[in-house]
Amino acid sequence: MNKRVAGVVSLVVATILWGSSFSFIKLSVTDVSPLTYSSLRSFIAVILLTPIILLKMYRGVLSINSLYKGFIVGIAYFLGLFLQAAGTVYTTPSLSAFITGLNSVHVHLYIALVERNYGLIDGIALLLALSGLYVLTSPSGGLTIGVLLIFIGSIAWAAQIILVSRYGSSSIIEILYGMFLPGALTYPFALILGGAVGIEALIYITYLAVACSVLATFFQVWGQRYVSPLTAALIFLLEPVFALLFSLAMGLEGIEPYKVIGGGLIVIATYLSSMAELSSNWLK
Repeated sequence: MNKRVAGVVSLVVATILWGSSFSFIKLSVTDVSPLTYSSLRSFIAVILLTPIILLKMYRGVLSINSLYKGFIVGIAYFLGLFLQAAGTVYTTPSLSAFITGLNSVHVHLYIALVERNYGLIDGIALLLALSGLYVLTSPSGGLTIGVLLIFIGSIAWAAQIILVSRYGSSSIIEILYGMFLPGALTYPFALILGGAVGIEALIYITYLAVACSVLATFFQVWGQRYVSPLTAALIFLLEPVFALLFSLAMGLEGIEPYKVIGGGLIVIATYLSSMAELSSNWLK
């Protein structure tokens, strides 16, 4: 298996794990606050990686520069994590996933604006994304606080994707450790504010920390080394689809036409924005 294929497989695995996360986030935030959830998830991830960091420090191969870069990525990561959790309190897992999926549209719009290469396809993609968001939110009362929080969080996730692409060549373990530090540092504040966690919620959050934070983010950072941001964004299109499948399988919601239509519009919008970037690259 060549590295490009391995990179694609790695990103698909990460996407499946992230897809499963929305259902467990919903289950977690029914018992604990969004701050407790997001900070504890990061704290557990830091604990898991600390022995490796100490070993690298002992061997004198720890990259402080990579830790710093990871910390910068981690600010965007924790904001996305917290806002997503806060919004999911008021929404279903699939709605949260489809709105979070707008991060790919944000990434491509950012690239188009930075390169001053905004075309008709980008405009159509933006219109479709907004239409999909409208279809998804209309049955639930329009632009609710939950939808707004998740939408702002999707911008933070877009920043995280851009930063990972920029710093992806750095040492992976240090990047991951630094990425989880901002959230872990907020855990004492969550405890002070009364962040008690029951056994059931702890199990959910531990799964999220191990599978969806450490493993999935490792697969993302490693995979994006060998796959272009465009290809990565296309693979990430599957995340809300997996989220809906997990939510249906776990009985957290039922499938309804507006979810299929609204979610489909957002997926098409992201696909079009990705194709716009690809066409631009071909013409260069």
